[in-house]
This record gives sequence, structure tokens and C-alpha cells, in this order.
Amino acid sequence: MKQKVREELLQKRRGYEKAEEDALRIKERFLQLKDVKRAESILLYYPHKNEVNTIPIIEELLKTEKIVLLPRVKDQDIIPIRIFDLSGLKKGYAGIPEPEGNPFPVDRIDIIVVPAVAYDLNGHRLGYGKGYYDRLLKKVKALKVGLAYDFQVVEKLPVEPHDIPVDLIITPTRTINTKGGM
Repeated sequence: MKQKVREELLQKRRGYEKAEEDALRIKERFLQLKDVKRAESILLYYPHKNEVNTIPIIEELLKTEKIVLLPRVKDQDIIPIRIFDLSGLKKGYAGIPEPEGNPFPVDRIDIIVVPAVAYDLNGHRLGYGKGYYDRLLKKVKALKVGLAYDFQVVEKLPVEPHDIPVDLIITPTRTINTKGGM
């Protein structure tokens, strides 16, 4: 079931023509969140395989006083690393650009932007099946935010005991509070 949903949505995302336009709408919604305005440190992902493009968000946040973090994969774990710009990233896990530098303490992260292939209305996510983010999310109290095109939000996904849901999902047209309410 998970694999079938993953394949269908990855295929749809690959050919999505409004990706750039929708990513800019998502950026505006994200940057307007009170939690983002209050946050000191934010871990984002570097976009891969037509994920919602976070580079405009990263560039905007780098102009502020916020601590901007990107993940580096080491063994089976995500290590948050502070960045000051997007130059100097090196190809890492799965060819995704990663920062170098010292690990940032996970307990000091205020917001984690979590990539996924799909989310459901309860905040459960369908990732790529490796569990990197679930392992990280178990260790933090940070606000967990998913960025998605509207078609990536489905009513219900299969859930496993180790799955950690996100608190908010931001699409081009809505912000979904998965803890109840809108």
C-alpha cells in the first residue's frame, strides 16, 4: 500500500507544472507563521526529486538573525548543521547537497521542516522509507512542519508505530493544523 501510494505521488510530482508557482505561495504562508517569526533556529531540507523548493525560504531566512540549519546524513542519522549561505554544500546522501561543519544541538531546534512524498490530515507522512526523519523527530520537541503541493495531502495514510507526525502542513492554498482545527 505505502509503496503504491509513494510511486503514484512521486510520478505526479515529477510532472507537476505549477511546482515553482506553488512553492512561492508555500514560502509566503510559511514565512507568515507566528511560530516562524518567533523561532530562533529552523532546520529545513535541501529540495530533492521535485520536493517543494525550500531554497527561496532558506535564502529569505538567511537574511535574518535566525539560525538556519540543513541536514547532513551520517550513518543512519540526520545531523543538523548551521549554514550562512548556500555555497560550499557538498554532494551527500543520495546526491543531495549537504553542509559541512559542527553539529547543532537537536534540543535547540525550534522548527523542523520535514520532507515527504505525502501527508495525511492527521500529520502522518509517507517518506522515502528509510526512517531518517522519524529517528530525528523522536529526539526533538521542535514544531514539525510539512510543506506540500495540494495533491500530496491525502485523507489517510497507513501508519506504523515508529512514524512521527508533523504538527502543521502548509500547501499553496491552506495551512492544516494536524493537532485539531485550522
